[in-house]
Amino acid sequence: MEMHPPITPKPDHNYVAFFLSFACNLSCSYCINLHDRGSRAKQAGRRQMSAADWVAAADRLVLRPDLPLTLQGGEPTLYPGFYRFVNEVKPELKMDLMTNMMFDVDRFIREVPIWRFTREAPYAAIRVSYHPGQNQIEDLIGKTLKLQEAGFRIGLYGIEHPDPGIQGHIKEVQAKCLALGLDFRTKEFLGEHQGEMHGTFRYDGCVSGSEMKECECRTTEVIVDPTGYVYRCHSDLYRGREPIAHILDDAFNEEWLDEFRPCAWYGDCNPCDVKVKTNRFQIFGHTSVEIRNINGKN
Repeated sequence: MEMHPPITPKPDHNYVAFFLSFACNLSCSYCINLHDRGSRAKQAGRRQMSAADWVAAADRLVLRPDLPLTLQGGEPTLYPGFYRFVNEVKPELKMDLMTNMMFDVDRFIREVPIWRFTREAPYAAIRVSYHPGQNQIEDLIGKTLKLQEAGFRIGLYGIEHPDPGIQGHIKEVQAKCLALGLDFRTKEFLGEHQGEMHGTFRYDGCVSGSEMKECECRTTEVIVDPTGYVYRCHSDLYRGREPIAHILDDAFNEEWLDEFRPCAWYGDCNPCDVKVKTNRFQIFGHTSVEIRNINGKN
């Protein structure tokens, strides 16, 4: 296999994400990946990178113990080479998994090494999203208990949806899970609901889409799409805008993340990039991108 120069994220680089697939077996109307009806669904049909290339890309990474490689999507387990990938990447690389857990847990237990998703952290390496009306909580609870019994550490998550009925249901589910000894946490709802924008954002007017402005932006994250292209932000990723590099470009390294790049899309930011949130240490106050020189655009 061809060897590529290493990529060594700096101490202030907070996240490394491989979006193995944009395909998803759920269809949530409030999906954050479809912010303002983005083009992720169209991109799901694009050609994916081979498992061998994904392994080569991951093997470039030199990650600190506190910084795992996060697998997400879409639903990352839908990627055809998922099991090959998690087994063939160099053993010192730890991974996190963002999933809806709509997969065969017996196969997962058979084919995934526990140590791959085991590390010291204030949250579970396998994080399961519960979506009312899409996946069933009783199914998720049964699968979680089974995976925990096999030795995996798993956390369940629900969205603090502004709809009172959904919000009440999430609280009931959380209480039930906690009573069973399961880790169930909630995340802030991001985006528009019934004409009102929800979310705690660092910059005014960054997600409203009412007025596009120009700015300069830099990221703290390595974001790689299913074809291997690296993007400066989730908005560019989901919109299919111009990438900054390919993960297998020998010239690409951690220094590229520190560059402020011009952007003409301030106002169409993805909530994931500009929300105020906890970092990898679960300390609140982090934002994925830094934006400066915000100017009006005609």
